[in-house]
Amino acid sequence: MYARDISKKVRSSHRLRGNAGEPLSQPPYGYRKDPQNKKKWIIDPEAAEVVKSIFRMCLDGKGNEAIAKTLQEQQVLVPMAYWQSKGLPRGGKTQPNPYRWSNTSIQQILSQQEYCGDIINFKTYSKSFKNKRRLRNDPENWVVFKDVHEPIIDRDTFDRVQTLVAKTKRRAPKKANGPKSIFFDLLYCGDCHKKMHYHTNTKNKDIHYFACSDNTVDHRGACPGRHYIRADAIEQVVTLELRRMAEMLRNDEAAFAEMLAQKTDQELQKERKRDEEELQKSIVRNDTVSRLYEKLYEDNATGKVSDEWFMQLSHKYEVERMELKSKISSLRKKLAESGQHQRERDSFIRAVRQFMRMDRLTSPLLRELIDHIDVFETEGTGRNRTQRVVIYYRFVGYIEWPGRAGGQNYKADTRKGVAVEYLTDPIPA
Repeated sequence: MYARDISKKVRSSHRLRGNAGEPLSQPPYGYRKDPQNKKKWIIDPEAAEVVKSIFRMCLDGKGNEAIAKTLQEQQVLVPMAYWQSKGLPRGGKTQPNPYRWSNTSIQQILSQQEYCGDIINFKTYSKSFKNKRRLRNDPENWVVFKDVHEPIIDRDTFDRVQTLVAKTKRRAPKKANGPKSIFFDLLYCGDCHKKMHYHTNTKNKDIHYFACSDNTVDHRGACPGRHYIRADAIEQVVTLELRRMAEMLRNDEAAFAEMLAQKTDQELQKERKRDEEELQKSIVRNDTVSRLYEKLYEDNATGKVSDEWFMQLSHKYEVERMELKSKISSLRKKLAESGQHQRERDSFIRAVRQFMRMDRLTSPLLRELIDHIDVFETEGTGRNRTQRVVIYYRFVGYIEWPGRAGGQNYKADTRKGVAVEYLTDPIPA
């Protein structure tokens, strides 16, 4: 009842201010709030020059990736890092690389009409006080106020950029590159833990490979190595490992099931302990927030707290209470379903049996058996090169097979005089 009442007041105030032309959002990159009048935006000269350069580069024919690369080479701080360097109260996470611009950031700047001096309200909305997620509003529901503040970009330039952006379409995958790999979305960099992207060699269309999506060579990223691995090589490595697993199941099903039970029970006990601790913390915090909420309501009723301050704090407490309520419910449900692991174990064994009846790997089977695969950078030179590949199975994680030390690893010739041996065991600690 309290939350519904507050929500009505906030929405009513929000609607009145928005229809009156007061900006409802934070100023975009290139502007800042006027210290003398918080409802007015003024130009931030340093950031505004960056915005102008982005529009100029777009008109010169550069794409978003080329613009982002140029800004990174010039060591220009990304918006969040820039605001933090100026001590401006803007939310958001600290960037690992404060100079790495993304294509999305460039696209957002090029599409913001606010740079023409306009205020646009009601671009997003929330469904109710119970659901705080912001949804994009239809443009026909926006309220636009033109020439409210000093423009950074003139309208003619902005319109020409929108025409260029509208003509730019995402390039469709080339048919010559063949179908997408069945390992798509399963491979991760073993060092930075980012996804590995699938590529086709431009000179030899028969060569398909994966590389780290955050490597410094291809993507202006932070990961120093490409973690290159051929698609046919990873398929052979995984097939070899699954055959080992199937052989163990075929030879001694009881021992195989017992090994899975021991591993999963250990992992489940650790996870259950973590969940129980997190549940207790959430319950204690929920009780604390409820008491603070009640005290705030009483202080507002007696005049100790103003209505404005009451709405801000009560909204904060209500959001936290809803989040805690959802978290407590999910943790209790998770702890109550402790018997689920037996069904998952049986499902895993059924998937291994299915592999035993098949002559090749398929995408559905891979996703039923494997959670993800970590690929590490190659080590050594020439025919002494080695590369670690660690397979994590669904439900059980990494499996250390009995008698694995003398197991066979997959070897492949990558080019003349260069071979790689893929080691599926992690290096001993």
